[in-house]
Amino acid sequence: MKDLISAEALKLRTLLLPRLVLVLAALGGGFILFAAVQIAQDDNATVTTSDLATAPAQPLWFLAVIVAVLAAAGEFQHRTIYTTLLQAPRRRKIVAAKAIVAAGYGATVTLVGTATAVIVGVLSLRAEHMPVGSFDANMWLRLAESATIGAMWAVLAAGLGMLVRNSTVALVTVLLWKFVLEGVLPSVTRNGEISQWLPGGAADALLFGRTGLLEPWAGGLLFAGYAAVVVLAGAMVFTLRDA
Repeated sequence: MKDLISAEALKLRTLLLPRLVLVLAALGGGFILFAAVQIAQDDNATVTTSDLATAPAQPLWFLAVIVAVLAAAGEFQHRTIYTTLLQAPRRRKIVAAKAIVAAGYGATVTLVGTATAVIVGVLSLRAEHMPVGSFDANMWLRLAESATIGAMWAVLAAGLGMLVRNSTVALVTVLLWKFVLEGVLPSVTRNGEISQWLPGGAADALLFGRTGLLEPWAGGLLFAGYAAVVVLAGAMVFTLRDA
């Protein structure tokens, strides 16, 4: 199993896209916090350290999703999965290794982007002579939650990639779900509360804990359930169908 995980990690390290996304995560996280501080100054608002840790979360998760879904589906599309199967014919272990590496990458993207965001945010606050809060336990908890959600989003995306086996279809599915269906479903069903039960709402509940969302623990469990279902579906298709 250790060799499989190392092999999957090596695949990501040798691809250009995952490295570019890490750079983009750092740049994007920094830009988001710089802009947030400027807006807060104009509105005479306060920026807390928890805000620094959570503001760039959703864009960072989306970057992790893109890489994970393309990496998983791309193996089938480019036929490199055959090489993987020759080296390790036990398909369930391959799925587990891909999920573990995807989780690690998702957490890494989130941490890199958030760390840059916090640094830029603190420097921007000081440059604008705005108060900088303490790096308390709540901030570190938000940072850990954000990284955990990033890992789970990447696992879900890897499972989706293995399920549909086509990079274009997988990416379009992610884009439609994230930017269309999660916004449209509450209107179509005439039930605004349904959004809290969708993957995006569950992830937000764990990190933000806003009114109108599930309790953080319930959101975390629900989102983990979504990720598990998609990965298991991908594993079932991968096991029963020819590569």
